[in-house]
Amino acid sequence: MSDSDDNDFTGMYDVLEALEAVIASSDPERREQLAAAIDGYMNSCPEDFFWSVGAQAPSLLYHLVTSIDMSCRPESQSKPRPVVRLVDRKPPIA
Repeated sequence: MSDSDDNDFTGMYDVLEALEAVIASSDPERREQLAAAIDGYMNSCPEDFFWSVGAQAPSLLYHLVTSIDMSCRPESQSKPRPVVRLVDRKPPIA
C-alpha cells in the first residue's frame, strides 16, 4: 500500500465533519426546524431518544446515515443498499 492510498481513506469523523458543515451552513430556519424535531422526538419518545444517543445505537445510526445519504443526492444518483437481516437458521433435519 502506498502513501497515496492512506490519503484516500475516509473515516467516520470525515463524514461527521462534513455533515456538521452542511448543517451549519444551511438555512437558519431549517436548522431551527431540525432542532425542534429532535426536541419533539426526545419529549415524545424519551426512552428511544436517550437509548439512541447511548452505547447501543446501531439501528438509529443505520437510519440516520441512510437518510442523510439519500437526501444529499439527486434521485437518479441514489444508491440502493442491500437489506441486512440476521436470521436464525436451523440446520436441516437429516
